[in-house]
Amino acid sequence: MLLSNVLRKENNNLDIFRLIAAAMVIYGHAYAVLPTEGKLDFLKRLLVFDYSGSLAIKTFFFLSGLVVTNSLVEKKDACQFLMSRFFRIWPALAVVLAAMAFVFGPLLSAHPPHEYFSNPAIYEYFLHGLIMDMQYDLPGVFQDNALSSVNGSLWSIPYEIYAYVALLAAFLLGSTRSRPLSIGLFLVILVDSATGNTLLFTWLPQNTEITMLAPCFAAGSLFTLFKDRIQVHFQGTIGAWALYFLFMKSSYNFYFFYLAVFYSILFFSSRKALLKFKPAIDISYGMYLWGWPVQQVMAQYFPEQGISFNQLASAAIAALLGYVSWHFIERHFIRMGSNFSRWAPSGAGSLPS
Repeated sequence: MLLSNVLRKENNNLDIFRLIAAAMVIYGHAYAVLPTEGKLDFLKRLLVFDYSGSLAIKTFFFLSGLVVTNSLVEKKDACQFLMSRFFRIWPALAVVLAAMAFVFGPLLSAHPPHEYFSNPAIYEYFLHGLIMDMQYDLPGVFQDNALSSVNGSLWSIPYEIYAYVALLAAFLLGSTRSRPLSIGLFLVILVDSATGNTLLFTWLPQNTEITMLAPCFAAGSLFTLFKDRIQVHFQGTIGAWALYFLFMKSSYNFYFFYLAVFYSILFFSSRKALLKFKPAIDISYGMYLWGWPVQQVMAQYFPEQGISFNQLASAAIAALLGYVSWHFIERHFIRMGSNFSRWAPSGAGSLPS
């Protein structure tokens, strides 16, 4: 099947892989919020160069690059792109920030309410978070946990926004309409990551969890731009994994690993057997936003139950909160964003084919 066919909503079950990725983040984070001697993430033991939570974030970025780029090049409308991205990201994020700062924060804090609310840090936590300058601590909250961070998962969201801005800039400059130029940009991003961000993203911290996000998003975008030429089939999946095993001893074996994982996701997401299990709604974003705070609560009140309890209980509660987030927040604002884009003047933000 051509990737162009796989990308049709009715022909893929990418949502279940987003759900799996959200669960992987919770699984991986448990070893940080509840460190236990002798316990280690199984992917970290297997791969060394990555662990399950980090792989999940890279998967999110690849799928985002794939789907968001497809929407942009299909609709060719910058205004609609901006509206859809804003209403998809900010409302649910704002609710989580406000809930932690003004509802759960005072309940969980070791400080009395009057002292808690008089601390400017709680307002900075909320307001700075809205402008993608993430703050991670609230007064007296989780202060006795292994990590005091209220929501450590939020670090990736600004980078997602940066990726959207870069994609929109490439679209407005016409780069997405030139395949040779798109390949060139992707290779520069790939080399930049391999050299420790010495070419383009020199302002990024030297952290492989961060430096690999741009190539993953760019890979998804590039796949989309070649969607009428890329075949998604079992042979390709075998070939991608064969490349990884061939270069497993290479210094850059992780590139081949991520390629194999991403291609496999495309292949399996398009299988009829998996399409039968397609979720009716997408709770992955809400689950991702709520996962860390829930894990911190579990670590604070039930540390003796161990890592497995933290993982399972947190995943179940975060999934429930993701369900609530989708039904009461996300779907309404997604619809609002769609309505706003329709009200934009005809042709505003669009480019000719």
